[in-house]
Amino acid sequence: MNGGKSDSFNVGTGSGHSVKEVLSAVERVTGKKPPFTVGPRREGDPPSLVADSTKLQKTLGWQPKRADLDMIVRDAWQFAQRK
Repeated sequence: MNGGKSDSFNVGTGSGHSVKEVLSAVERVTGKKPPFTVGPRREGDPPSLVADSTKLQKTLGWQPKRADLDMIVRDAWQFAQRK
């Protein structure tokens, strides 16, 4: 903003979850089974992706407050319900 320095950061806990784990958490938290289709891995899909927030932690002193997947989904669900 106003020509100041900018940077990019990953925001995450440093531990990952599978898509199936996320879908299960969504169902537990919302009580609703999310629609999904299981298909073959697409060409170029990485086997896993995990956000490493070390740079953000060192640069701005940020620390993740949520690590529990159900809590993360619950927060996101509550936020989405406000719209």
